[in-house]
Amino acid sequence: MHAVQRVRQRPRRHPPGGGYARGEATRRRIVETAIEMFGASGYERTSTRAIARRAAVSLPALQYYFGGKEGLLRACAEYITADVRARLEPAIAQVQDALATGVRSRRELLALLERVLEPFLEAMATERPESWVLFFTRAQSERSPAFDVLFEGVVGRIIGVTAAILARLLACELTDPEVLIRALSMIGPVALLRRGRPLLLRALGWPDFGAERLALVKQVLWRQISLGLTPQRAKTSAPKALRSAAPAYPSKGRPKSRSTERNSE
Repeated sequence: MHAVQRVRQRPRRHPPGGGYARGEATRRRIVETAIEMFGASGYERTSTRAIARRAAVSLPALQYYFGGKEGLLRACAEYITADVRARLEPAIAQVQDALATGVRSRRELLALLERVLEPFLEAMATERPESWVLFFTRAQSERSPAFDVLFEGVVGRIIGVTAAILARLLACELTDPEVLIRALSMIGPVALLRRGRPLLLRALGWPDFGAERLALVKQVLWRQISLGLTPQRAKTSAPKALRSAAPAYPSKGRPKSRSTERNSE
């Protein structure tokens, strides 16, 4: 009887009467607080107790939603990834379908490249908390499980589909180093709109990336990208050793995260 009573007295994750909305709001508040604190101090130096205190929830409530510190870290990465992917996935799906049908002409391939890079640029230019940039930078430097989530969910997908288009434009293998280097050289300046946002706005003397300003950024970046892909610019020849060693993206053989290495020891 007592066991049955204890089961009945357990709190529900989403109790009736508006409890679902309150539960989601609490979960979001914990995640946003954790993103800020993990970004500022790093994974090792941030405790779940401190996160719970700043988010104004109990430690058991945090553990209830996320299971523990690593689960919370992963939830933070998934939260950021979901926001960016909401903008990217429709374009990526369209481009992948078009490539599967055997698109061949240069004009079609350039149109596909622009289609996939434009929403990525818009996502990077959209104002988001600076804590997101710090979180990504920390995850990258710590090679934490959060970086795996961010790479597989956003970065790796953009690299993969961009490289697939470039491989056809350059008439070479997807694993060719030049294809991957060119893909990264296109993605890098776009990503800088997010990571270097304050610097860029200060240098340009702009208050933000408004509609007209963003349109200008798109024009300039696309002109630079398309000029680098003009037919008269011959493909450079990479050394044979580099051609055979280059990984494809997304790659299943990437280095393990540091936390994974520690767990396997």
